[in-house]
Parts: sequence; C-alpha cells; structure tokens
Amino acid sequence: MSTHDEYADWDAAYVLGALSVAERREYEEHLAGCAACRAAVAELAGMPGLLAQLPPGEVLAMDHGGALGAEADGDLMKLEPPASMMPELATRPTRLGRSRWLAPVAAAAAALLIGGVGGYAVSTAGRDDAPSPGSSSTSTGPGGGVVAGPGRLAFTAVEPSLMTAVVDVVPIANGTELRVECQYARSTASSATATGSGATGSGATGSGATGGSGGSGGGDYRVDYAIWVVDRAGRATELRDWTARPDRIMHPVGVSALPIAQIASVEIRQVDTGHTVMRASLT
Repeated sequence: MSTHDEYADWDAAYVLGALSVAERREYEEHLAGCAACRAAVAELAGMPGLLAQLPPGEVLAMDHGGALGAEADGDLMKLEPPASMMPELATRPTRLGRSRWLAPVAAAAAALLIGGVGGYAVSTAGRDDAPSPGSSSTSTGPGGGVVAGPGRLAFTAVEPSLMTAVVDVVPIANGTELRVECQYARSTASSATATGSGATGSGATGSGATGGSGGSGGGDYRVDYAIWVVDRAGRATELRDWTARPDRIMHPVGVSALPIAQIASVEIRQVDTGHTVMRASLT
C-alpha cells in the first residue's frame, strides 16, 4: 500500500476537524509531500461553511422524518444528508472511502446538533460582508512562481466555546495571509453555562460580552475576539480583532510578516481576558 493510499480517506475528517491532535499533525506532515491529498483537501475546503448553515428546524425534521431511525435500522447509506450542517465529531473518525463518508457524517452531525453539543445548531440569520475565504492552497510568489501552502486548517477548541472556525493559510509576497471563517452560535439554555462563551442564563454577563436584544430564549450578545499568530520560538503577535455576532458567519483576515515555515500556530483569543479559545497548529 502506498503512502497516499494509507491516507486517502482522511481528507473529509481533516476538513471537518474530526481528527485527533496527533492524527491531524500526522496528516499535515503527509500533506506537505502529497499533491493528491492536498488537492483532495482543497476540493472539500468549502464543506465546513456549508455544514454550518443547517437550521435547528431541519435537524428536528430529520429526526421526526426517520433519518436517525434509518441509522438504527442499519439503513444508513440510504440517507439523504441535508445541504448543510456543521458537526462536531468527538470520537476517532471511521476511515471510510470517499464515496461512503458523507452520510455517516451527516447522521452524526444531526445527532449531535439535536443533543445540543457545543451549541452548533445555528441559523443563517445573516453573514458579514467580508469576502469568503478561498479554498486554494497556493499563491503567486514574488517571482511569479506558485508557492505551496498548508491550505485550510480546522481550529481545535482550547476552552469550551460556542464558536466553530477554520483558517485558510495563504502565502503572500510579504508574509502570510490568514483568512478565518468562524461562527458564534446564539446562546441556548443547554449551552449558556459553557465557560468561555461569555454567557450565563438568558443574557451575557461575562466581561467582553455586550448585551443585545436577546430575551429569555438566549442572549443575543457579542464577544470580541482576536487573531494571534505564534512563531516557532513561542512569540505571539496579534493581527486583528473582530466582534463575533450570534448566527453570523464572520470572515476576519489578518496578515503576518512571518512566512508559513516560521508559523507554529494560529490562535483565536478573547480580547478582554486574553484567553486562547481555539488553536490551529501548523506544526
């Protein structure tokens, strides 16, 4: 079996953030030398944004419509997955073929969303006006040649949070551009007690959270976050901050003077506390 064949089924789990830390690093090392797997990852790079848009009502409709029941009956492969969902797969992914992975992921995502895991059941109430991150893992260097880069990485939660995010790491002439795509779910009764979310009960009480129009159904609040880049010597630099709004997909973009080879990780930190909420490792 070739090295490519060994990792051929890891692309979807990688893009969806379902690999363990050790597996993610192992796969990223493989990506550096495998053009076929890099192309496969780039092909799926837009999937997290699509999966993020499933309304809670559609999840419940799946449940009542027998989608999860079909899974219990061993008829999983006949499922028609919704057009978009954002899953959080807490267990080691099953390494299935490319033709078989989508339906199991859809069913697992629906189950987790119905259960309220992570507060990821969000609606498409709106999007910010920033440009959508590209899925390309290459850019043009100073001499006009193509410079290879890691492409899209999934952030891993460091603290419990209502945020989900990915980052496109793009080499540019004067450093590296970091295009983050993130969303921050509206607080619900099942997720309002999560630490790091800046919410308690029906409104926002943590520092850094600005109360909005939310009523007893959950705080319609905002939290300020910032993109930080950490070099291989452990030095951290803030690139830019933004305000996360419930039910909106945000696209903050930061530029670092560091080349990709010198970046150890990209972090999302809460502005008021300085705590690292999510991290994407390049090492």
